[in-house]
Amino acid sequence: MAGSDWGQGLGAVLLQPVALGLGMCLLLAAAGLAGWWQWRRRRLSPYERLARRADRNGRALLQLADEIEGFLIRQHEAGVSIRQQRHWPQLCRQVATEHLECINCLLLEGVWHEHDKPHDDR
Repeated sequence: MAGSDWGQGLGAVLLQPVALGLGMCLLLAAAGLAGWWQWRRRRLSPYERLARRADRNGRALLQLADEIEGFLIRQHEAGVSIRQQRHWPQLCRQVATEHLECINCLLLEGVWHEHDKPHDDR
């Protein structure tokens, strides 16, 4: 029995540095990922960030329109009147189109502002 206790103790002693090293590697990887994310966010202009958000919103509206349309098709097949609800998918697509126009304006405005700024030659 004493030999098996010694083997378990040795395993625990050897495992501690391995666990500590693994923990440090995970911590460094998380810090590197967080640093990369911050660098990436700072690199984008405010116009690009707004344009990306508007793009996500526009895509969500298009997805919502598809889901509503699918629901209305199933309702119609089940014999339910959908006459009053038919305009919702079209309205969602119209708002999504307006978001795309907004993205274009933001990006063009950002290009104009970046063009007017003095450039640093570093």
